[in-house]
Amino acid sequence: MKERIARLEADLAAAGSANQALEKELTQARSVAGTAGDSADEFLFLDPGLVNDTLPRDRLPGAFDGPEFLALLEDIRANGQNDAITVRHNGQGYEIAAGRRRLEACRRLGISVLARRRDLDEAAMLRVQFSENERREDISALERARWFAEVRTRMKLQGRDLAAQFGLDPSTFSLYLRLSRFPPEITERLRAPRRLAMLRARRVMEAIDADAGMLPRILAALDRQAQAAGPEEGGVDPDEQIALLMRVAEGRGVPSPGQSGNPKRRHVVHQGQRIGTLTRNGGQWVFRFATSLPDGTVQRLADRLPSLLQDD
Repeated sequence: MKERIARLEADLAAAGSANQALEKELTQARSVAGTAGDSADEFLFLDPGLVNDTLPRDRLPGAFDGPEFLALLEDIRANGQNDAITVRHNGQGYEIAAGRRRLEACRRLGISVLARRRDLDEAAMLRVQFSENERREDISALERARWFAEVRTRMKLQGRDLAAQFGLDPSTFSLYLRLSRFPPEITERLRAPRRLAMLRARRVMEAIDADAGMLPRILAALDRQAQAAGPEEGGVDPDEQIALLMRVAEGRGVPSPGQSGNPKRRHVVHQGQRIGTLTRNGGQWVFRFATSLPDGTVQRLADRLPSLLQDD
């Protein structure tokens, strides 16, 4: 890090004029060095292409395409990378233990990634990865399940011993291993698979295990629902997908071919833009605003509801 700061200072002096990019990078480097204190030598800036990802997958497909990732990318573009990724040096290059989204964001932006280099063996790498996942707010049961299954295969340990290493009850660990077999054909069709909670995923698995024809029925229902929604309307609502999945798995009110996933549904469109979906759910109406609407617009619409009721 000290060498990086010295090189940036020299480059800035040689520039002979204001250089915002160099100034921004130098400010970030000085901030990291000041915060790290005696550990500053562990921090360095790396070309993302030098960092390999060899650990078990801890994210479902699409994790680097959603609005949350795009928000992270724009934040790093505007403000720089605040938190370092964690890597180890393997003699030829670097392997990442934590910080995959930050690494991918820097790769797409074409900038160096701030990394903390630590001496970690295989077990320690997995513990760092697990620790970061514990702090994630969006980690799902399916992501945990697949990660635990791959860790068990890699470490060649009994489930009970592996559960103890990560502080889990053996029965909970066994449930995760079972969920690791959740059909990828379903996951690939769900627009937001992380919204599928553990108990719901477990009920789907139980239904599939009990009925050989359940999986084809689930896939056919999801495909009919997606076809009925149509891409021109923004696609099927993620929560409606999961609701349909559970209805089919539990044998409740499965729509027949030719029907949409929910006949009591109305898309609300304004000036060619879909602003939300109105759905009849049991004894109540539910309105889901489109995710493309800014928060301020949603708040203003909500504020106007009382005046609309007065007009009636």
